[in-house]
Amino acid sequence: MTETFKRRTPSQWGEGGALKQEILAAAARLLIESGNEGDVSLRAVAREVGISAPSIYLHFQNRSELMAAVTRQIYRELVAELRRAGRRTESAGPGEALLAMAHRYCEFALENPRRYRLMFLLEHPTAPRDQLPGHPVRLMLDTWTEAVTACRDIPGPHPGDERSGDERDALFLWSALHGLVAISMALPFETDPRELAGRVRELVDRIMAE
Repeated sequence: MTETFKRRTPSQWGEGGALKQEILAAAARLLIESGNEGDVSLRAVAREVGISAPSIYLHFQNRSELMAAVTRQIYRELVAELRRAGRRTESAGPGEALLAMAHRYCEFALENPRRYRLMFLLEHPTAPRDQLPGHPVRLMLDTWTEAVTACRDIPGPHPGDERSGDERDALFLWSALHGLVAISMALPFETDPRELAGRVRELVDRIMAE
């Protein structure tokens, strides 16, 4: 049986950014459907978009770069969700804003389980430590650290050890939330939203009481 190929309408001048986003969206769809990075080839992504495989190389050097870009996009999407949740409740104080972010993190993961798993399951080549500031994990950790620091509300300049303490607690919080989500996903029955919300609140209270 011959595979059908639906050719995409060629981009107009200056529309290369739109094509790049279509490639990212197609790669994410295929990854979510298969659940296995090894099953997604550049040829399959090109077929999904309706372009020739070589056209992808105008935007991504190789398959690894495309997979990394998919991961970055999901991280950025989640960070934007967390920041919106925090802003909606910031009038109630930084503590409530942090709690709202924690709740939204769990909600996002449980509402988008396959997208969430892609953040942690895609393989990436080992990079030098000096590239850490540009890594999506750094973006996420900075978002949590800023929220934790706002709760501490320490007047005046922050010495380095205080900043590192906030980052440590932010990492603990993120790790614990990820653990709660992973356990919820692994259990063979539906998650009780009220029970999960109670655990999230207790977790935030415990870490911020340190």
